[in-house]
Amino acid sequence: MNDVLVIGAGMAGVTAARALDRAGLSVALVEGQQRLGGRVYSLRDFCAEPVEAGAEFIHGTGSATWPEVRAAGLHTRPCPLIRHTMFNIGHGTHWLPRILLHPAVWPTFNIFRSIARLEPPDLSAREYVERRGFRGRARVLAEMMLTAHLPGRVEEVGVLGLQDDGVLTLESGLNHRVVEGQDRIVEFIGRGLDVRFGFGVESIRWRPDGVTLTASDGRELEARAAVSTLPVGVLQSGRVRFAPALPEGKRAALEQMGMGPVVKLLLSFRERFWPNWLAILGCGTGPVTLYWPLFYGTRDSLPVLCAYSTGPRAARLAEVSEAEAVDIAVGDLARLFPRADPRTALTAHRRIDWGTDPWSCGGYTFLRPGARGARARLAAADTGPLFWAGSATESQPIASTVEAAYRSGLRAAAQARAYLEDGAGAAQPTRPG
Repeated sequence: MNDVLVIGAGMAGVTAARALDRAGLSVALVEGQQRLGGRVYSLRDFCAEPVEAGAEFIHGTGSATWPEVRAAGLHTRPCPLIRHTMFNIGHGTHWLPRILLHPAVWPTFNIFRSIARLEPPDLSAREYVERRGFRGRARVLAEMMLTAHLPGRVEEVGVLGLQDDGVLTLESGLNHRVVEGQDRIVEFIGRGLDVRFGFGVESIRWRPDGVTLTASDGRELEARAAVSTLPVGVLQSGRVRFAPALPEGKRAALEQMGMGPVVKLLLSFRERFWPNWLAILGCGTGPVTLYWPLFYGTRDSLPVLCAYSTGPRAARLAEVSEAEAVDIAVGDLARLFPRADPRTALTAHRRIDWGTDPWSCGGYTFLRPGARGARARLAAADTGPLFWAGSATESQPIASTVEAAYRSGLRAAAQARAYLEDGAGAAQPTRPG
């Protein structure tokens, strides 16, 4: 019997497992797929350089994952925003500062400051926009600012959740891409760990003296404690059974979170038709939320774009075939760049649909109106020897990011270690609701 079982070999899982292993505990890391990374998934068969099918950026210059990047000897490319951003809110594609010069959008200028000062009761993003009286261009831009980074509809996203999750800081700052692929960070952290691939967890039995995992093929593993990093979408699907049932606080937290769809379309072209300085293009209307050149900032940049869609836009691109989705995106690019002919310049494409991925059941999470505190409730150590990690269990500095997953793994590992050092079974689990 192991001391600890860690469920899921994404960033949270490998981080928790390594921390526990370094503490001298015997740890087994179980993973349903045949690779490390989870929603960190780098592709090396699409073009000459690695591209990200999942998590794309290291957010900010102070991310907790930077020491791992340096220790692994990896290289990064900066991806600045604001000054290198274009927008289209229905009146042509322009440099962002030019968009902001139009008087019709001026009412949105203090939107982030206004949200930071909001007090309960919570509002949906739609209610907030309507109460502020935004119309026309201002409304399109405001809805884009509030939901571009979240896979939910404007009526599903809670404004106080934007405060708690640090989402508003994504609109500024300096992001970085890992040149060798972001999965190399996960592989570096997971080096030397005991990983059991192909172990798709079907049930989790937790009790004062330990945890038993049963895989879909009937295999069982037991340990004195466990850390779950299962994505919220998987937990919400009911595919994994818990015995006894999870406490009411956990169930309520899962109901208050949304795990929305995210679709990425990787598009390779014969030549670049967008400005060389462009780092990101936001679309207030149309089938795609954001476009970005994957090799921005390289000397001989490959002409490859990512068409990134969230929420309802992603759901629509997931309903059709890949060829139809690509045709929709390429037609949208012709709208955004009317002097170009992207359809004839297209040379390769790939669709990644996280909403239909059985190991994630969605891209990432957001908080519904009234869900303040849901992440803390999901992370709470209220299930005896069973602890909780994953990007959905952390709000700081930015929820549902790779850094949040990393921090959650360290926190859950510390909780599991303290539990075992106090004597497994001495601390009784909260009575299930």
